[in-house]
Order: sequence, then C-alpha cells, then structure tokens
Amino acid sequence: MFVAPTKLILARRFDDDFLELLSIYPQRSVIWENRGNWMIENGLQMSTFDMASERRKNLAHSKKMFVAPTRWLLFQNQKTMTDNDDNVNLTFTYDDSVLEIFEDLAIYPDSDVILARRFDGDFLKLLSIYRPSPQKGVIWENRGNWTIENGLQMSTFDVASARRRNLQQTALKSCIVVSDPNTINHLTDFEDKFIDAPTKANYPWTLHLANRMNATISFEIMNNWGYRTENGSWNGMIGMLERHEIDISGSPSFLLPERIDVVQYIQLYTHTRFRFIFRRPLLSTVSNIFTLPFQRNVWIAIAVFLILVFCLLYLSIKWEYNCSRMTESTAYWKQLNPSKPTISDNLLILLGAFSQQGYWYEPYRVSSRIVTLMLLLASMSLYAAYTANIVSLLQSTADSIKTLPDLLNSPLNLGVQDIVYNRHYFKSVQDPIRKAIVEQRIEPKGSKSNWMSIEEGVRHVRNELFAFHGEIGSIYQLTQDTYLEEEKCGLTEIDFLNVVYPLVTIQKQSPYLEIIKNGALKLREYGLKYHEEYHLYTRKPICSSQTSFITIGFTECYFALVIMGYGILFSVIVFAFELLWHKR
Repeated sequence: MFVAPTKLILARRFDDDFLELLSIYPQRSVIWENRGNWMIENGLQMSTFDMASERRKNLAHSKKMFVAPTRWLLFQNQKTMTDNDDNVNLTFTYDDSVLEIFEDLAIYPDSDVILARRFDGDFLKLLSIYRPSPQKGVIWENRGNWTIENGLQMSTFDVASARRRNLQQTALKSCIVVSDPNTINHLTDFEDKFIDAPTKANYPWTLHLANRMNATISFEIMNNWGYRTENGSWNGMIGMLERHEIDISGSPSFLLPERIDVVQYIQLYTHTRFRFIFRRPLLSTVSNIFTLPFQRNVWIAIAVFLILVFCLLYLSIKWEYNCSRMTESTAYWKQLNPSKPTISDNLLILLGAFSQQGYWYEPYRVSSRIVTLMLLLASMSLYAAYTANIVSLLQSTADSIKTLPDLLNSPLNLGVQDIVYNRHYFKSVQDPIRKAIVEQRIEPKGSKSNWMSIEEGVRHVRNELFAFHGEIGSIYQLTQDTYLEEEKCGLTEIDFLNVVYPLVTIQKQSPYLEIIKNGALKLREYGLKYHEEYHLYTRKPICSSQTSFITIGFTECYFALVIMGYGILFSVIVFAFELLWHKR
C-alpha cells in the first residue's frame, strides 16, 4: 500500500488550528522528517523544500515517480532577507537555486508537476514544469494563481498533450520491419505494393506524427516484428521498444496477450488482413451433381411414382396378354409382343421411358395405353427439369467451404506465404483444427512443405483447387493484374489467425503517449491515414463477367462412369452365372 507514488504524511494537531506535518519513510529504521506546519491564519508553512534533498531527488528520479498518472504539488515560501542587524528593513525573495533541481529530473511532457510559489498574503502563483526530452532544458508554464478570495484562476484549460506538443526538434528513434531489402527504396512511391505493405503504410504516418510534434526521427531496419525467445527476452522491433532503444514503431504489430505487458498499443491501426483466399471450386468437384437437381423429397416422390407405375404397368400388360389370346386379333398382338411379358420386361419398359431412351413395347389395350401415356408425360417433364438443372450445376461453384473445419476436409490444397509472422503464428497455434491444418495440410510429414512466395501462391489459386494464406491486399493486387475477368469471380476468404488489425506500438510509460494518441486521431480526422491505405491496399476484384466456357472432364462424369462400371461388372457376373447354369 505504501509503494510509490504513495506518500505518507502524519498531521498532528496542536492548539486548535495548528497542525504539525511529519514525513515518514523507511531506511534501516523508520525516519521522521519535520515538513512544516499549517494554520488557518498563515496557511501551509514548509520547513524544507521536498525536492531539495539529493536523496529525495535521486529516489524520485530512479523510481519514475514523475511518470503519468502521478501528480505532484510542490510549495515554496518566500525567504526573509534583512538589510541590517536590527532587522529594520525586511525583504522577501525566493531561493532560485531550488529551481536548478529540476534540470536533471525525468520530468517529461506526460508529467504533472506544479510548483506553487507564495507571494504577499495568500497569493499563490502556479507554475508547471516539464522537459521536452532528456536532451532539452526545463520549460516553465504559467498555469494561473490561487487566492482565498478568488480561488483558482487558470491561464489555460488545455491538457498537457496540447500544451506540450512542441518537442523542440527532439531526436526520436523508430524501427521499420522489412522482408525485402528493396523495400527501403520504395517506402513512399507505392511501387511493389504487394511487398511489405503494412510498413509502407505506417512509414508516412510516423513521419506525420513526428512533424506534428516538431521532432526529428531516425529509423532502424529489422527483419522481424519481435517475439519472446527461450530465455524470456524479446527480439526484433518489440525488443527494441522494451529496451527503450526506440520511441515508436514504424511498422504495425498484432495485438497479442504476451505483448501487452511489454509495449503500449496506439489506436492507429492498418487495414491489413491475413487470410486464406481461394476460388470457390466447381460444384462437381465436391458433390455428386447427378443427385442435386432435385431435393430429397422430390426423389422420394419420383420413387413412389415409379413403383406405382410399375405395378399398374405389370397388371395392365398381364391382363392385356391374357385377354388378347382369346380374341380375333390374337395374331396381330403376337406380332407386337412375341413372348410372354415378365417382370424384367416391365422394368426395362419403365427405365426406357423414364430415361427417354425408348423401349420395345407397344400397348394394345386402352388401360395399358393410359398407363404408358401417364409414364411418358411425367418422364418428359422430369427429364426436362433434370437436364436443365444439370447444365446449370455444371457451371455452379460450391459455397460449402466457409469455416476452418470445412477447409481442412475440403479437396483444396493449402499454401502459406513464406514470411516471418506467418511462420511464427502457424507454428504456435494450439487450437486442434488449426493445428491439424498446419500438420496435415501445410507441413505434412514425409512431403514437401507448402511455404511459398506470394506470386507462386496466387498462380496456384488461379490454376488449381488451391487456398493460399497471405495479406489479402497484396493477393488481390496480383489477382487484379494477372487474372482474366471470369477468373476473378468466386474469390472467398477464411480467417485463420483470428487477430485484430495490427496497431502502432510505443514504449511502456512513454512520455509522449498522449501526444502520439492525439496525433493518431488527427491522422484519421484529416484523412492522412486513409491516403496510404487507399493507394497500397487493393480491394476485392469486382466480378464483372461470370460466364465462361467449361470443359466437361472425368470429374464431372465421375459418378456416371462409376454407375456404368458397376453395371458392366454386374452384367459380367450375371453372364457367368448364366453360362454355368446352361452347362449343367
């Protein structure tokens, strides 16, 4: 409870309105300091100036006791001077040597240190103290005054981040992360937009923030964002922020739980996303299109109808056969139906009519003609609807791949852009589905891993059943440049990392936190943030022409060929049994 910035003061009351003030702090034993007294008539009388002690100064400096949100209110009384030994002419002045104490203290733009200097009577002049940076001197701000009669009179109500925005050419340091050394030559000209786009977006923003603060800024180059190593330290850009080697990041970083205690995130995010992108596969590659034209209840109704027609057809043909043998037209009927009808004959008639392939039977009686006509009319309507749907389904794409489990079990091959953060995040996943995707589809044992360049990945997406993970703005830029119009249709995204937009980061307890936060809001308000994003990040291509020529291959005919194969196999088996039967 007594850890800094907590202060422990004991006020002991004597004679009604007299308070003695004692300061308490531990060393080897408890130390009591007489800090002064307070009376209604004379107000606060300090015996010593709190920061005058070298020990106190060093303690406050080392413990960062001036860092926000700690607030300090310091009082200084006038010192009495005499002109002669009789104390006739008394003058009051200030010991200005006290002001030199602040020259070496870490009182920066985020600090809130007020010095109240007492003048005649109850008049207190309020001064605010800060230094723009460790290399700059102390700046005194006149914040107003206080009297018993008028109370607090402020000279300005602006917050510190607005009053202290001018850092007087303070030299700040930053770091940018690049995966391609050539990026250094194209940070502002929007060339090679698909390479290091987040860094190219954040670099101008960092310059805008520095200009707004009247500071200079230098950049260092790193090849990774920064991750925790085995010994617990941080490497890369995050490590430089943790060690206070830089003041602000020049490249955005993802918001990760392990980084929250190391760096401070600023709400200046980059609209960059990393996802699996693939062209929706043709429906024939993931489903049996021969069963899709009708819903399940329609297929059931068709089956019931065929069974009913089969029974009626069997009864009508059998009755027709029995009646025709006893009439004068028996000879004519036998020319049309030379053999006695069987159940297999009825089945062939039914299948021939239903599939529009024809049959040998010619009905003779009215009842059998009615049944046959009913079968032909129903078959014609169903066949027309079925074939029309088949043609439409051949050109349709599947929308069944919407989640990571769907992607894992899909016929798509998977690939990932070979870049530092992808390798880190993919190898650190713990979710069972994501882990299975990495182990089975990205890095399968005994096979070549599917880490590749963005150009290679986009080419695979165009020519194969392939899903590629990378920065979607860069992927869409290459898609816009290399794909045909009809190939831009059906592009689908699936999120794998499940992270928010990357953000700008600064040091923990940075003295420029509020200034940078306000600057970030101004970048959005003035539209400077969106200027880079508009030029660097390509939106999803518009599908302007979805029709294209589709070649029918084995994939589309697979199930038909399977049925034909089973039919041939069944006929061979039956033929073999017939041969054995006749040889007996």
